[in-house]
Amino acid sequence: MNTNTILALALTVGAASVIQAADFDLGAHMKDAFKVFDAARDNAENPYLQEFSIKMRGQYQWGYLDPAGGDERLKGNRNDNNEWRRFRLGVQAKVLNEYTLKGIWNIGGLNARNKFSNGEWGRSQTEGTLDELTISTTWDPVMVTLGKHKPAYMAEYRTSSAKLITMERSLLVNQLKAEKLYGVSVSNADKKSEWGWNAGLWVNGQRDNTWLEPSFNSEDNVTLGMSVSRATGGNGRIQFDYMHSFHKDGETNDGSEYAGPGAQDVIALSWEGKQEKLSFLAEAIAGFNVYDGAQGAENVYGLVLMPSYRFTPNWEGVVRDQLASGSNAVKSDSRYYTTNSTYSGTSDLVQGLYIGANYYVCPSNPHMLKLMVGAEYLNSEGTDAKGNKGFTGWQFSSAVRFDF
Repeated sequence: MNTNTILALALTVGAASVIQAADFDLGAHMKDAFKVFDAARDNAENPYLQEFSIKMRGQYQWGYLDPAGGDERLKGNRNDNNEWRRFRLGVQAKVLNEYTLKGIWNIGGLNARNKFSNGEWGRSQTEGTLDELTISTTWDPVMVTLGKHKPAYMAEYRTSSAKLITMERSLLVNQLKAEKLYGVSVSNADKKSEWGWNAGLWVNGQRDNTWLEPSFNSEDNVTLGMSVSRATGGNGRIQFDYMHSFHKDGETNDGSEYAGPGAQDVIALSWEGKQEKLSFLAEAIAGFNVYDGAQGAENVYGLVLMPSYRFTPNWEGVVRDQLASGSNAVKSDSRYYTTNSTYSGTSDLVQGLYIGANYYVCPSNPHMLKLMVGAEYLNSEGTDAKGNKGFTGWQFSSAVRFDF
């Protein structure tokens, strides 16, 4: 295990022990610790600036592969990998009693994945990129967001990375999602209303450099997204999502990279619900005319079932069953199946069963700081155009996640 990972785990466990021994509610204490200015809290009315906060989010993780066919296809005979999965810093401000401004950056120069090249393993580095840059406001009953932000379609992708209860999202969600893009979106302002909706238009292209400015060109074109949802019972909601990308596969513009959805059309139908300590997510997903696929790849279909149970205020267990199918069209995650092995990156069918446990250091603010462990067994079927089979076997993972 990497020294940084051991240190992070030790510090987190140590902090948890001190907090519990002192009967100290760190979650309540830290809730406003990163809020530098709050006009109401500080009794300092200001017509221009009402709030100013610092934002910080990070995740360090470790993974270990155990292929069912033995270690012969591991690159450089290496099973493990570790990295700063994400580390972000930024600011958020409420101004003019009406607008919220946000700017978040991915911090570069940190240890990223180990990669195998020219017969040797070497450490890559994270890139400094602009993650989000938005201005939003509410004109009751509509909320409007303008700038670089997430096209939040598909249930697991709608969930903030800080609030994920599995190590990674399902592979089909990762394949079909769009990156954070420049655009405009509108939605109902009251998220607890019986009916909900969302619609947005995003530019698919971004400049291929460290700051990822938007790229306006006819090759990358735009993505249209929309959703509608309805509350079911006291703590459930069913939602239908749709995205259409006007990008034409194979057409690229120099100096630009396509960052839109992984297929021309993406649809998803999900239900999320909670009953006391038990939560459940079910989602059916389909992508039609996949982009950047292997020879003969056209459509992909998938299903995700994910129950979780909060055993104590600090401990939660989670199980996820995922299924993805499509003739030579299902892509494996780079973490860490394709990074550490020579198994094919595409399959006809992949099924995975994930079992994990999360320890919340501060139950009153559970996703502020948590330890995660998980094990997933993947079974891949079919071969790619070269006759290579996808990964089958176990991956064991652990992570420290924080969000302030």
